[in-house]
Amino acid sequence: MKEPFTVKFWGVRGSHPVPGGQTVRYGGNTACVEVRLGERILILDAGTGIIPLGRELARRAAQAGQPPAVTLLLSHLHHDHIQGFPFFVPAYLPGARLQVFGPGTSPDGLARVLEANQSQPTFPVALAEMPADKEIRSLGAVGTLVLEERGARLAAAGEAVPPEAALVRIHRSHAHPGGVHIYRVEWGERSLVYATDTEGYVGGDRQLVEFARGGDLLIHDAQYAQAHYRGQMLGMPSTQGYGHSTPEMACEVAAAAGVGTLVLFHHEPSYADAAIAALEDHARARFPQTLAAFEGLELPVGGQVGRAARLDGAAGLREAAQL
Repeated sequence: MKEPFTVKFWGVRGSHPVPGGQTVRYGGNTACVEVRLGERILILDAGTGIIPLGRELARRAAQAGQPPAVTLLLSHLHHDHIQGFPFFVPAYLPGARLQVFGPGTSPDGLARVLEANQSQPTFPVALAEMPADKEIRSLGAVGTLVLEERGARLAAAGEAVPPEAALVRIHRSHAHPGGVHIYRVEWGERSLVYATDTEGYVGGDRQLVEFARGGDLLIHDAQYAQAHYRGQMLGMPSTQGYGHSTPEMACEVAAAAGVGTLVLFHHEPSYADAAIAALEDHARARFPQTLAAFEGLELPVGGQVGRAARLDGAAGLREAAQL
């Protein structure tokens, strides 16, 4: 039996958190996705969704009787992708091991940004005061991380990586202001691609299509409805050039890359649950194997998730999360 390779969504919104009665179904926390590869934990982004995830990881570690060991990958350093990190409980646990990787203009560029994010007078606890054992490292535009039992390391140029190793491949995209890292997580014959904060091109983003080709699961930015993106939504400006996609753009990449399942992600904070559900239905007409991410959604990578794309309504989505 294959070891579990799953994803769980803890934060699915873009830009800023949106608590309230209109966001109950899909959730109001900003970007955070947990990836489980056997016993290894990989976290994608540190929006406010990382706060409840951190509490859960601390609970699991206490039950296991050992400190948590976590690898966190940041797609980019805009506030909605790092705003939960100062409240991440494992970072406050002595003996915990925390690796943080993400883009940076220099080897210590990522660490400097995180330090500034937790500096006086805007936050009372400095990064250095968090007692976990922290390794913070900037990643270049390309490369491969090797996920090992106790963490991740950057593969050396030309290194022969064992075929059974779990890997994270890096693709630097410029389809978002300031750029963004897109990650492809591979383990055996299974793979997922995390492509948040990216804007489509006419004819599709060909580099992203090639990077995602044949992936089992594609998590793709789909923040704006087409009318919103074009400036045709009453009271809303055009968002062309903001660095975010429409469901149509996400479906175009999914179809061209031949992925198994598409998950729409980074939902617009001003959209109520009903609006996201309508976008999901619209996307399914173009790419049937589509789901809109919601908090608590858990999916196997390379498993039988196809039926989830044909289920309708909140009850169906809850059922899909248990497949």
